[in-house]
Amino acid sequence: MRGALPIADAELDALFAPLAPFAVLVLAVSGGADSLAMMHLIVRWAQLRPRTGRKLVVATVDHGLRKGSHGEARWVAGEAEKLHLSHELLTWTGDKPSAGIQDAAREARYRLLAALAWRLSEAGPVAIVTAHTEDDQAETLLMRLARGSGLDGLTGISPSRFVGRGAECRLVRPLLTVSGARLRATLQAAGATWIEDPSNECDRFERVRLRKARALLEELGLSNDKIALSARRLERARQALDAAAEQLATTVHLDLHGGTFASLDVQAFEAAPEETRLRLMARLIQAFGGQDEPLRLAKLEALNARMTKPRFEGATLAGTIVSRRGGDLRVFREPGRAGLAPLELSPGSAAVWDRRFRVWAAPSIGRPIEVRALGARGFAELRQQLDDDRGLPPAKAAATLPAFWHKGELIGVPQLSGLRGAPASWGAAGRLYSAEFLW
Repeated sequence: MRGALPIADAELDALFAPLAPFAVLVLAVSGGADSLAMMHLIVRWAQLRPRTGRKLVVATVDHGLRKGSHGEARWVAGEAEKLHLSHELLTWTGDKPSAGIQDAAREARYRLLAALAWRLSEAGPVAIVTAHTEDDQAETLLMRLARGSGLDGLTGISPSRFVGRGAECRLVRPLLTVSGARLRATLQAAGATWIEDPSNECDRFERVRLRKARALLEELGLSNDKIALSARRLERARQALDAAAEQLATTVHLDLHGGTFASLDVQAFEAAPEETRLRLMARLIQAFGGQDEPLRLAKLEALNARMTKPRFEGATLAGTIVSRRGGDLRVFREPGRAGLAPLELSPGSAAVWDRRFRVWAAPSIGRPIEVRALGARGFAELRQQLDDDRGLPPAKAAATLPAFWHKGELIGVPQLSGLRGAPASWGAAGRLYSAEFLW
């Protein structure tokens, strides 16, 4: 920490400019030095750049993994109160895994923070703000390099990303260019204290081992600031490739069919560079798959290799079915062995179903309804009501669409209401219920 300078007021505008568009800032504060410093700095920035209606909320997740964690969370609440901030204590309940505990804890933390952000979103766009630093960025890149990650992995921690497709909520990390040493110096200059997490000294965690090897890495020229600089430069390359994938979607005449299934021209797709093909396919699989786990690059590469073979007919990956029909490549949701989870929707409310659709019911319906998959039987019954069944989607894709039910009676399927030859009642139901595909 010797030689590290506290962060000055003159630096705050540049650091926290990404937070300016948001009405609500949820500050994820654990009690460690990085997050405590972030809380103090954002409060100071808000004082220097006041905005009418901006709301700051401190959130602490109690993972319940060690004795004293609840008390530490309450201590953070006290520190937030000193700065006149409201505090939310979020608790990870239920069984904890015996292996992969850090990954599971991270997933639970973001799930709880996202749920809080969703509750606060009525006030406007929400940012969940975390205190990831330049040190975290460097460690992440090294860990992913050790796993043979591709470009997306080697870009490290993203400065900003959506929390859920279609959501008015982003996860923002404004301190990725700041070292942890400077954040500690900032707290010391303010006379503030922090909590040291004992798990930061546990050698069974990969990140801790890397942290302890920092001195050796710096002797080899692998300092955290240089590694983080490489991550930022790789991020520029990633953005360029993402733009190329967007252009490819136009070239291959990609049609999402309202979220029922995706279709694209196989010949134009196979003529594109492999990296852009992989990126477009990854996005389609993530959008249609309804999965929580990130898609592994090795599995995507294996699918891509199979798709280029002349006799390829179909395959499944990450909750999707990928198939060929004539000159088209198609991607749609796979029902899966366990089926698709239903949800109850109250009048006038909206929710995300199967991570694919934002579903909504009009206030005038006056009764709770159930949203669940149409199913093969439901689709077959609807098909019999059509005067003209041309233009129907693949039966397997239609079976996974969100359908609205009340006491076992099918009320409507928004994605099918505009079909040629559909009964007039389908259109009427479409004015009371909607399902927006989250692309």
